[in-house]
Amino acid sequence: METSSGLLFSDNLSGTMKNTENLVVVHLSATAVYVVIGSVVSAKDIRIMGVGQVKNSDFYQGQIKHRERLQGAIKQAIQEAEDTANCRVHSVWLTMATPELLSKNSAGDVRVEDEVVRAKDMVQALSNAKSQDLSPDYYLMHCCQQGIYIDNQEFMVDDAIDMVAHNITVMYHMMMMPVSSRQNIQKLLQSCDVGIDHIVFDAVTSAEYSLMSDERQQGVCLVDIGASTTSICVYKENKLIFTHCIATGSHEVTMDISADVGISMIEAERLKKTYGTVDINSVDPSSFFLFKPQGSGDEINIGTYNLARIIEARYVQIFTEVVRQLHDADLLGYIDKGIVLTGGGSAIKGMIPFAKKLLKMPVVLTNTHPAISAYNHFDNDESFKQLNMQVNDRAYQTAFGTLLYSQSEQFRRSEKSEPEAIQKNRVTGVFQSAGQRFASVLKKIL
Repeated sequence: METSSGLLFSDNLSGTMKNTENLVVVHLSATAVYVVIGSVVSAKDIRIMGVGQVKNSDFYQGQIKHRERLQGAIKQAIQEAEDTANCRVHSVWLTMATPELLSKNSAGDVRVEDEVVRAKDMVQALSNAKSQDLSPDYYLMHCCQQGIYIDNQEFMVDDAIDMVAHNITVMYHMMMMPVSSRQNIQKLLQSCDVGIDHIVFDAVTSAEYSLMSDERQQGVCLVDIGASTTSICVYKENKLIFTHCIATGSHEVTMDISADVGISMIEAERLKKTYGTVDINSVDPSSFFLFKPQGSGDEINIGTYNLARIIEARYVQIFTEVVRQLHDADLLGYIDKGIVLTGGGSAIKGMIPFAKKLLKMPVVLTNTHPAISAYNHFDNDESFKQLNMQVNDRAYQTAFGTLLYSQSEQFRRSEKSEPEAIQKNRVTGVFQSAGQRFASVLKKIL
């Protein structure tokens, strides 16, 4: 969390978008680099001014596989977004997934010196939590404040600044990554001539885009199935209480098809998207189709049922690991609203009936978010039409979610534990009880 401003707009745009916060998001995935430039009018009005997308497979399972190619893809995607938005980017919010993620629910205890909670007490609370739960070789990638216990109260409040107290205990969900990986990411972005404002775990930003308030309140698990990873986060009583990243995604499905059918990865991906389904019960076991790989004169006779079995087997593995993680954290009984699916890997045919039957709980796919819209700053209709199509592309949802997260109460509360909070004006928050039931859940996890 090094810098404070996202980008500098050219004069003609800054004159038309008064009282807005302009942010840039870079989303690194295993299949592409996505860049989004948004003008944030409010939490309910975020106008997308430019996007960029460059296909690239050099960021795989959270690791840089080919630095020079990935650097070129990031620069190109930023340039595309800059050209569309007519601006220059100086720093970005970065969202990504990594199986190296180490997550923990933590607590920072502070004795309040003047019996009135100040910004310095909140900063000290995070410092104390880090000192006990953050090892020297790990970096605090992302941290979400869950709530604050004041003295011996049985319930938590969301904001304690200016409240009378002798002691406070601030509860956090900490997401950590190895220092070496963090340094490699930072150097990569610096080589692209941009700084990093914040690094955010992609499941949290996807959740900001995908989840409704009642789902967060009653208990829900978001599962983001990407190409090389599957990210998980759990909310209860509107608090983030669990995150995890599994080193398996939809790319393994493509690999299975490629190996079983004897075709290239490119052809296997095309086959999966065109003919594949994960719902084996919807397939006639006797049905076949002819598939002709590009560049080949021969057609392959493929059984629809056999293809579905290949796909189903890998998705069973993915969801089994998701459930195992939830079981090990003792959370299965707390996700009353079930599972919300997002990510490219969740878009395969038959996903919802398959997942419902396998998991025996409610399962839904994400919809578009009403706060996100394309901003028409163009002098021709075709450019605006193109941007509007991209805004409705599911591939950008994680990046859009980062813009939403920047305006969330969750982020604003968590920011008060950052060192910069001492210099900021302190505003008394609206206090909300987190409830005794959730407090017992947190204590159980801790």
